[in-house]
Amino acid sequence: MTVVSMGPERGMDAVRKALAMGAAKGVLISDDGLRGSDALTTARVLAAAIRREGFDLVITATESTDGYTGVVSQMIAELLDVPAVTFAKTLEVDGTTLKVKRQTEAGYDLVEAGLPAVVSVTAGVNEPRYPSLKGIMGAKSKPLDRLTAGDLGLDGAGGGTAGQSITGVEPAPQRAAGSIVKDDGEGYKRIADFLAEKKVI
Repeated sequence: MTVVSMGPERGMDAVRKALAMGAAKGVLISDDGLRGSDALTTARVLAAAIRREGFDLVITATESTDGYTGVVSQMIAELLDVPAVTFAKTLEVDGTTLKVKRQTEAGYDLVEAGLPAVVSVTAGVNEPRYPSLKGIMGAKSKPLDRLTAGDLGLDGAGGGTAGQSITGVEPAPQRAAGSIVKDDGEGYKRIADFLAEKKVI
């Protein structure tokens, strides 16, 4: 199993942890030109790295903890020209078939797809094991690649083509004080007037 990550150099800590937990190889794509990358640029970079390594099954989270777009895994699948299965609660591989219980609001759907494929998993799909001392020591000898966009043939992937930029950061406005309606028998009228004023009714 190969772990692939894109981000600043501090992302190497997460890759090393994955190696200590049992991954066989780590890849970190770190490039100043990729700062500010949008979801599509991120997917292009990750897909290029995955294609370079070769794959049968790509497992991703449903979304990152910074961008929260929730679309990168599907974009990777499209770029790799393979099926995408999302929100997997459980998954198993039977020969060349991927079988997934896909989490929904009402429960789950049973989904099957041919391999190779990309699957995004929910938080409860697995209980990660803690790295053992042996795993931590063994991680130091496992292969670890540091790549740039240029190494993947994506020289124009970042910078001005990143797709988004931060123009400013401001604190969220403070919530205005609410109003309390004491029901003295006429409270419903005040609530109805308030809803009418807000054009809810």
